[in-house]
Amino acid sequence: MRGRDGNIHRGKPLDGQLAMISHLGAMISVTVGALMAKRTKGEKNIVGLTTIGEGGMQTGATHEGMNIAAVEQVPLVLVATNNHYAYSTPNDREFACVDLVDRAKGYGFEGYSIDGTDLGACLDVIGSAVKRARAGRPPQLVVASILRLSGHGEHDDASYITDEMRQEPFAQDCLARAERVITERGLADAATLRQWREEAAAQVDDAVSTAQKEAAPDPNQEDWCAVSTRKLADEIE
Repeated sequence: MRGRDGNIHRGKPLDGQLAMISHLGAMISVTVGALMAKRTKGEKNIVGLTTIGEGGMQTGATHEGMNIAAVEQVPLVLVATNNHYAYSTPNDREFACVDLVDRAKGYGFEGYSIDGTDLGACLDVIGSAVKRARAGRPPQLVVASILRLSGHGEHDDASYITDEMRQEPFAQDCLARAERVITERGLADAATLRQWREEAAAQVDDAVSTAQKEAAPDPNQEDWCAVSTRKLADEIE
């Protein structure tokens, strides 16, 4: 771990998994650039997918990225999650259109709205969007409607979310709903689901234990490599 901060800024560039950039909207332009680079190299059957929340959809970086994606007709799929609150800002203070998917036509995207708590719908619509992008159709925008069920961070009690909002269909716990679908369709039984949860929790506990046992970083011994291992840096170079 070597004292590095952050829990989401990781990727495997050699495998096409770009590390996330904190600045909201920036990953769209980065993904578009990667797709244009692959096109220039003559690579075929490519597609790029990135995600963003509805709050990030209001940034200049998002607008610029979506615009150049459509102008260059790159095979991009953008999945936007409408949490209904950008931190504590409700939708009606974020945008004036009825649905974020309405923006797709203006940019030259093809747009689709889905219930973000419906696992089957997400797999079907996003999977179809990937196929359309690969087939040469315009960039794809998929807007998934959900409700963020907890605060923006540990410091946020989410008291601004109204009781009425919590009763909306999109306010369901998507994991609990997925578990019901899995058991109802006979894909796995309750015991198997419980085993999966226990295995996942054990992996997290093991990772935390490993990190806590490591020595604190020594600045006198640090080589200030930007990534976690010098080997990875050498491979990228």
